[in-house]
Amino acid sequence: MPKVITSTDLQKKTREMIDWTRTRGEPVVIETYGKPMAAILSYDEYQAYQQYKQARAARFARLQEAAALNAAGNSLTEVEALALVDAVRQELYAERNQAEA
Repeated sequence: MPKVITSTDLQKKTREMIDWTRTRGEPVVIETYGKPMAAILSYDEYQAYQQYKQARAARFARLQEAAALNAAGNSLTEVEALALVDAVRQELYAERNQAEA
């Protein structure tokens, strides 16, 4: 469970919250008026998230490219389309299993 603090408390305890995240590896959620607004993550967690976003964007780009080819009349066969979707699905399952390990 992440630590939750107010934005006012963050102003007073910035260094303490950075140390909390760095040493415990747990995020700190910053709330304003009881609503979550931001989070402090370890740099390793931030980098992992950036890598995830890039990989996700690449997978969706492949699917969008296939859809554009189909729309332009250069249609994939049903087998090719299913193979592409299955390949992306397998990448997602592998990524999820790796994250859970």
